[in-house]
Amino acid sequence: MKIVDPKKIAFCIVDDIETYADEKIKQTVRNLCDFTISNLHTKGYPVFVGNDENELLRNLDHEYAVVMSPGTEYINGFAFFEALDALLEKEFFIAGHVLDRTMYDAYYELHHQCYVVNMAHYNALRCPTVGSLEQGILHIQTQPIRSVENYHDNYTPRFVFAGTNKQEYSHRCHGWNLLKLAFENNLSVIVFDETIRNNKKHYYPESPKDFFEEAKYIQEKFNYCKEEFVHTDNTEWTNGITETYEQLVVPASGTLYLDLIERGTVVFYDYNQRALDYWKEHCPAKEGVEYKFVHTNLLEELSIVDHVDSKAKTLVNLSNVFCYEGTAAVYGLSHRLNAQNSLVEALKSKVKKIDINFTMKADAGH
Repeated sequence: MKIVDPKKIAFCIVDDIETYADEKIKQTVRNLCDFTISNLHTKGYPVFVGNDENELLRNLDHEYAVVMSPGTEYINGFAFFEALDALLEKEFFIAGHVLDRTMYDAYYELHHQCYVVNMAHYNALRCPTVGSLEQGILHIQTQPIRSVENYHDNYTPRFVFAGTNKQEYSHRCHGWNLLKLAFENNLSVIVFDETIRNNKKHYYPESPKDFFEEAKYIQEKFNYCKEEFVHTDNTEWTNGITETYEQLVVPASGTLYLDLIERGTVVFYDYNQRALDYWKEHCPAKEGVEYKFVHTNLLEELSIVDHVDSKAKTLVNLSNVFCYEGTAAVYGLSHRLNAQNSLVEALKSKVKKIDINFTMKADAGH
């Protein structure tokens, strides 16, 4: 996937975590947000975090802004970002989840979970406020024209554009001012399609009832990665390593190690026993190389160190173990950092000739 020019697009996370009613929700969303920030940085995107979305937008020096809730994560690898690239090829002012709230006698809503702003139009309109929820505010707006079809239920139109009829509303919802200005100035508003919708997840942390229903996905994903999912092909690093080693310590997820060893030992590790079983059966045999298979969770224990020969020239590939979509919501950043640092220290203390590789690290520097 191409990396978008950092001057073109930035992500703005509106940190409202302290407003959530439940401490477990707060911690889980912090875990999700920490992973999201690392994920975005790894993909080359600048990230800005603040409490005020208007201030975040006003201070931005990029062509586009993705404004998001910390309760939103991007799933399925690069799929969301590829869809985002395709979106930016289109002409628009605002893109997001646009909700028809007229059933509640309220104007249309731009849902705060995730939306995209074309900053050229935003700046030309003199940096308007987004528009926050205001109840009991009688106001007259031009009623948007919307599609008959919905993505789901009866309040998620597939498209909206400027209408001509005036209507009185009793309430304003999030994003009302950006939508109003878009329609008044004949600027395009794009409703997110399935390519974006299906590749992100929002947990609705403002509502404990909704959150704990949505959060079932976290445990399902955790269990699937730990018990079911097996990488059957090469998904590993491409960092230009050319020298060879006497010992490789690698996750059970591919065979790129083959060019890095002529004689010695390959230690496969994983917390997923099915992955180990698969590679034990399908591992390409190489004469002069011994293969070991270690079931271990590096986030919880250092037992992998016991299986390493201290005298061999060694490459350890820790991949993205400490910054992994499947586990990041369950293990907080401080836990992941401590586990990562403890393992690196233990490996370096035992093995004198050692290189340690990451594709994605737990990082407190963001």
